[in-house]
Amino acid sequence: MKRSLSFLNIFMIFTLLLAGCSIEEGKAAVVDEDIKEAVVYNAKEAIDQVVINEMETFSVVKVDSEKTLTKQEEIKTIQDAFLSANKEPGVADMADPQFKLKLGRDYFFLWIHESKGTIMKTKDTHVIYSLSEEKAQGVYTLLDRMYGGNNNDE
Repeated sequence: MKRSLSFLNIFMIFTLLLAGCSIEEGKAAVVDEDIKEAVVYNAKEAIDQVVINEMETFSVVKVDSEKTLTKQEEIKTIQDAFLSANKEPGVADMADPQFKLKLGRDYFFLWIHESKGTIMKTKDTHVIYSLSEEKAQGVYTLLDRMYGGNNNDE
């Protein structure tokens, strides 16, 4: 009797662990789709440019700050960073963004520092995504080169 009870307990624990892993795996797939749609090349429309503006506030663009990336290597740096972004839990309450990017048909706000970055879709300002340290460094270096170190790094 004890032996069958132990076997049943082990089986239940194993089942719960598998279920927990499946839930986390499914959640990650949904998170990726939020950004993936705007960022990935597809057969119909390749992204051939990224338009970037420095921002004063969420709704005010800094005068004469618009720059356009057309080199595929630079576009890929942005795409890779956005694709690897992780959705953060909770409702976002953010300071004014440093940049606004047009990537494909979608717009994103961007906060960037040497080793961390955050993006937000302009259509959904309640959700933020964190960039990995490595990807944030690549984006930071690119924008630092474009804007001459004037990217509001505080």
